[in-house]
Amino acid sequence: MRKPRALRVGAALLAVVAIAVLAYTLHRAPAPQFLTESPQVFAQTFAAPPAQDSAQTRAELDELLALQAKRTPADVAAAQADRKTRISRFADALGLAPEKVDRMVALPAFAETVEDEIRPYIRAAKDRFRRLRPYEIEPRIEPCIDDVRGDLSYPSGHSAYGYAMAWMLIDMVPERQQQVRERADRFARQRMVCGVHFGSDIEAGRRGAEWLMQRMQRSPSYRRESDAARRELRAALGLPAGS
Repeated sequence: MRKPRALRVGAALLAVVAIAVLAYTLHRAPAPQFLTESPQVFAQTFAAPPAQDSAQTRAELDELLALQAKRTPADVAAAQADRKTRISRFADALGLAPEKVDRMVALPAFAETVEDEIRPYIRAAKDRFRRLRPYEIEPRIEPCIDDVRGDLSYPSGHSAYGYAMAWMLIDMVPERQQQVRERADRFARQRMVCGVHFGSDIEAGRRGAEWLMQRMQRSPSYRRESDAARRELRAALGLPAGS
């Protein structure tokens, strides 16, 4: 018995979709790979965070409570704005308007590639230590962002992102290195202002970004893939492409 026409058409459509997906998978350009060490090797580079019942953890919690007590609505707004992991959050340090950075093509795409590259490494370190967020330990802490609940604290992925972007941008425009470093510090510290990270999480994120970016920037594929973003950024700043 022949299948009803609707079933035959549906099966044919599914076959076409399957072939298209297979063709895309086989023929799309592979994502660049800048790191050769495994995420587990990276995770092993970290010392354990302070114990939950340690004097250092208590001191860090008190630091967060002090920040909370003096944060203003403007502080909260700035911290919430920096919640976004977008390269245009560094526009002020580059001397550019955020809208101009958002309209770029190569730089935002390359920044996303770097972010995607480091993400599994930070996740491996978080999973190794499974440190609770500060507000899960100290109920008096009132976080000013709510998109981190259920996630782990050490090292700070947000801090790692900010410092990785700083390494990337300084490599492209060393003329702006002081401004970019200061912006990365502010970007990372916002997580303490909002009460969602310990100071030791932030520092671990900074060290992790340094480890990752030093290795990435030695990679021939990183140098090759970053070239268009570097040229685009330097042109936007009116700087010579070859500097």
